[in-house]
Amino acid sequence: MSVAGLDDESLLTVQQVADWLNVEPRYVYRLASSGALLRVYVGRYVRVPAASVRAYIKANTVEPVSSPVPTRRARRPGARARRRLRRAG
Repeated sequence: MSVAGLDDESLLTVQQVADWLNVEPRYVYRLASSGALLRVYVGRYVRVPAASVRAYIKANTVEPVSSPVPTRRARRPGARARRRLRRAG
């Protein structure tokens, strides 16, 4: 499905949304009933605004966090090394 050709006014079928998100249509119905996606009834048919799908994707996209390089903390000397340090000092 070509997402580039859709404007925010477009109403998509449940199958089109499922193909866009790579999920089962049942999951799209679940998102719509939970309020995560807006839905529009056209007679007995359910349609989902493209803007709602874009907003859902934006709200649930997690940006990768670059973790700093871990620095090694100086370890406390063991018991044997502490005894040696006491005798030497």
